[in-house]
Amino acid sequence: MIPPRLHELRLYYNTTIRPELLRLEGLRKRILLGMGLSALGILVLLGVFLAYDLGFLILLLALPVAFYVGSLYLRIERFRQSFKPAIMRLLLDFINDLPNYRSLEYDPKRPILADRFERSGLFRPNPDSYHAEDYIRGIVGEMAFEMGETYVQEISPASNRLEVVFSGLFVHAIFSEETTGRLAVWPRHKLRRLKRSVDAYMGSRGRSADIEILNPVFREKFAVYAHPGTKVAGILTPPMQEALVTFHEREGRDLYFAVHNQDLFIGLEHGYDLLEPHFFRSNLSFQLIRQFYTDVMLILGVIQDFDQTH
Repeated sequence: MIPPRLHELRLYYNTTIRPELLRLEGLRKRILLGMGLSALGILVLLGVFLAYDLGFLILLLALPVAFYVGSLYLRIERFRQSFKPAIMRLLLDFINDLPNYRSLEYDPKRPILADRFERSGLFRPNPDSYHAEDYIRGIVGEMAFEMGETYVQEISPASNRLEVVFSGLFVHAIFSEETTGRLAVWPRHKLRRLKRSVDAYMGSRGRSADIEILNPVFREKFAVYAHPGTKVAGILTPPMQEALVTFHEREGRDLYFAVHNQDLFIGLEHGYDLLEPHFFRSNLSFQLIRQFYTDVMLILGVIQDFDQTH
């Protein structure tokens, strides 16, 4: 599951993505220049009014100044809203040309629906707050998938305040062949925090299936639950267990996944917004692009592993 072709991504960045970043960088600098000149102009006017005791005219200028500040804010928002789709689509064009990936599409406003999140069984149904955006869909091998940025909160029973349950990429994929059974895999160190979710899963006939996992490191890192009749080793194959252990040790981030008959669900936690642009500093950075590419390819790699082993 190591992201492939980083050297090709670097070349693609230099020839295709960087020119677009330079265009957006020019737009960002023009907006910043306008903000600076505006602030300077306002300060000069205030100085003149105070020097000549024309303070009463400040009220007359309040409306046009507020209007101009509002227009600057709208320009900043347009910059933010145009940055991610422009770069995201270029990156997906690059991934579309890789073997086994096709028909990748991006919609910045569309969410991955909450019913997918709840159907996974990984988290308690009907969360108190569910927000999703940056929808991507496509095909890996023979598996159709959809994914998106997801931010979910629940009211803590201890503090009665909203606390984050999941923040990261959430994926729903569909096996191309008929698959039966249900299982869920959680990071073992999160079991206490997700107690209500695990209890709900057990309340729907789920039971611990750790005994069916032969990889001792996998058992140490992950907790596996399954419904009666589920062939755990047939779904969670030894190569897949090894791949997930390698991912966890390399990335140090929490990964969740579940199978519900033909539906595959994956959650990859991270603490940042994908390709969210900076405004007061440059976005001309290969690292910004590489971070997004790495996360998306890790997720697609998991889907591909399932596609190849089932």
